[in-house]
Amino acid sequence: MSDPFIRRHYPDYFLSSPLAAFLYPFHHLLLRLRGPPRLPPPDARPIRVVCISDTHTLEWNDVPDGDLLIHAGDLCDDGSAREIQAAVDWLRKLPHPHKVVICGNHDGYFDIRSRRSEDRDRSFAGVSSSTASLRSIDDFDSPHCIDWGDIHYLQHSSVTLTFPPLPQPPSASSALLASRPRSLTIYGAPQIPAIVPFGPEHAFTYPAHHDAWSSTVPANTDILITHTPPQSHLDLSPVYSTGCPFLLTEAWRVRPALHVFGHVHAAYGGEPVYWDEAQKAWERICASRRLRAGHTRFSSLVGFLRDLVDIPGWVDSARVLLYGMLGVVWAKVWGGESRGGWMVNAACMYQDSGRLGNKPQVVVL
Repeated sequence: MSDPFIRRHYPDYFLSSPLAAFLYPFHHLLLRLRGPPRLPPPDARPIRVVCISDTHTLEWNDVPDGDLLIHAGDLCDDGSAREIQAAVDWLRKLPHPHKVVICGNHDGYFDIRSRRSEDRDRSFAGVSSSTASLRSIDDFDSPHCIDWGDIHYLQHSSVTLTFPPLPQPPSASSALLASRPRSLTIYGAPQIPAIVPFGPEHAFTYPAHHDAWSSTVPANTDILITHTPPQSHLDLSPVYSTGCPFLLTEAWRVRPALHVFGHVHAAYGGEPVYWDEAQKAWERICASRRLRAGHTRFSSLVGFLRDLVDIPGWVDSARVLLYGMLGVVWAKVWGGESRGGWMVNAACMYQDSGRLGNKPQVVVL
């Protein structure tokens, strides 16, 4: 079986589902033509959010300036408090006024099951895996040995940050004087589905069929930070999806302005989401083809033939194109306002090369 975290060659996508392979570029073209899914309020300052993830003990030399820096996990490699503190020390030196960090599966110190022996408190040896993976470290009264400084660390928790209005020159117009402060509520959670047999050193894993997300994210969340991607979005979809379907359902319920994640290095990028019929149809196409990911190229021919008679798939493909074009007309011709959001896979590690090759991404809210 091929590594599910490595992008497959185009023939694999085509053989597994020619319908999805042809539809994919048109769907994403229509997404881009619609323009930004969300703009800053006209009477308030824009907030510049810098997103990084999966730095694995390495340091990006030129992190862009911004109002908020987000790191979506995998600060280190071996999970030790020593490596994590070194990564935190680097983040603390960056000039961003607000910084928010979650952990990932390589940050084993934060999951009692996965701690290295040098960091382990023997009194927690009997904690069950199902409990440790979904509860905060604070619930066990475990000592924090990480010096976070000005960084907000989130683990199944939220923080609300306030961004003051930009300073205005004395000659500023009345429109500029209307600029007001803004607040954003940010929720972070680290758990990831174990779609491969992860070892005990991998933190916060749960069985892929287990629902670790429903009703866990506060409804007032503006920015959602997870380590795993949701299914069908920047997770090597279509067909070879590594994201969590339960997280996708939770994202639909909350509809954050920005969802930042990492974990799947090869799926780095950003995309707009609109929470509409086109997106629903595309996600159904991806979900219905996910089981084909384990097939060989020869057996994928069955998927090729199946697409020819997949009436629901053809109907959903028509929905993707029709509602996508209507969205473009609504935004560009009628000037309609979108209330969508952004999904960002901010993995800085370039595939599994051991080097940081994916640039930090910036989103303006």
